[in-house]
Amino acid sequence: MVRESFKRTGEHETSVFGLSYRIVLLNFAAITMTTITVTNAILDIWSSPPSQNVVAILRGEAERVYAEHKGEWTKAAIAKLVRLDSAIRESARISSIGGAGMARRTKRDVTLPNGLVVPKDNCIGVSMHGLHFDPEYYAAPHEYDAFRFSRPREEALLSEKPHVNEDLVTTSVHWLPFGHGLHACSGRFFAANSVKLMLAHLLINYEIKPFDVRPVNPSFSDMQVVPRHAEIVIRRRVKA
Repeated sequence: MVRESFKRTGEHETSVFGLSYRIVLLNFAAITMTTITVTNAILDIWSSPPSQNVVAILRGEAERVYAEHKGEWTKAAIAKLVRLDSAIRESARISSIGGAGMARRTKRDVTLPNGLVVPKDNCIGVSMHGLHFDPEYYAAPHEYDAFRFSRPREEALLSEKPHVNEDLVTTSVHWLPFGHGLHACSGRFFAANSVKLMLAHLLINYEIKPFDVRPVNPSFSDMQVVPRHAEIVIRRRVKA
């Protein structure tokens, strides 16, 4: 990061404050966002209606893949967790931190399609909630559907038809937790594998008492954070 900063000329690029700010921001992305993603996924998965058998289905997938790979989590093994991948992606959609995605600073005056002019050197972004809950893109957008993204992939495999890949690391104009375009999060592949490993470990080795009602994520401004006082009842699984 230091080497890259000194390739630039602006004082704000090379100052101690600028370098420190980037390190703090990187830590926020690498640690805090991963923690938020895992916590939200736990709350969403274990709040699913019992009739959907979400936990049992995800646990079955994790145990099957783990056994197929002789008790070793490899990159290839993690890639087979298609349903868990979907459950996490759906959680990141419905329980995202929100706010403005794809925030950019304008290098010149920009005229939007509605005629509004954004002056040079101002920040502009896209409403994540506006896209993530748009019924044009998502059926029943306010419902957590754990297999929303894996269902089309599995149906395509059965019919041998091509499908649109919407896994956890695939960004799009209507799914923005990792951003999109040229500056999409470059660490999303590592983050996705980390999150899937944590949840697969929980599913295989622990039992969590389901929530009667999903704890509400508190809001501040246009963003949401995980509930600080939510509690889970957890125990190690007794395997036969």
